[in-house]
Amino acid sequence: MKTYIIKYEIHLKDGSVIRDKEMKVKKCTFGVEAQCKLEKYLKKKHDTFKKLIVQSCKEDIMSMFGDIFDGGNFDNLFAGGNKFN
Repeated sequence: MKTYIIKYEIHLKDGSVIRDKEMKVKKCTFGVEAQCKLEKYLKKKHDTFKKLIVQSCKEDIMSMFGDIFDGGNFDNLFAGGNKFN
């Protein structure tokens, strides 16, 4: 499963536009799936949701490395192997 970074704007039924938004969508196989999940989420969040305009949808390469860059436990990388203590 992949994580996608989507840059978008939202059009509401009253004619207003929410611009320059960005969100990470996790656990998707394809970019289109990520966009559909985002649209479903936004429909629940905004009662007056009308339309989603996607400016870009890119795979988050850093998410492939998981917790390594988020202060995760490095011991998990070497589980089952020799430890250098």
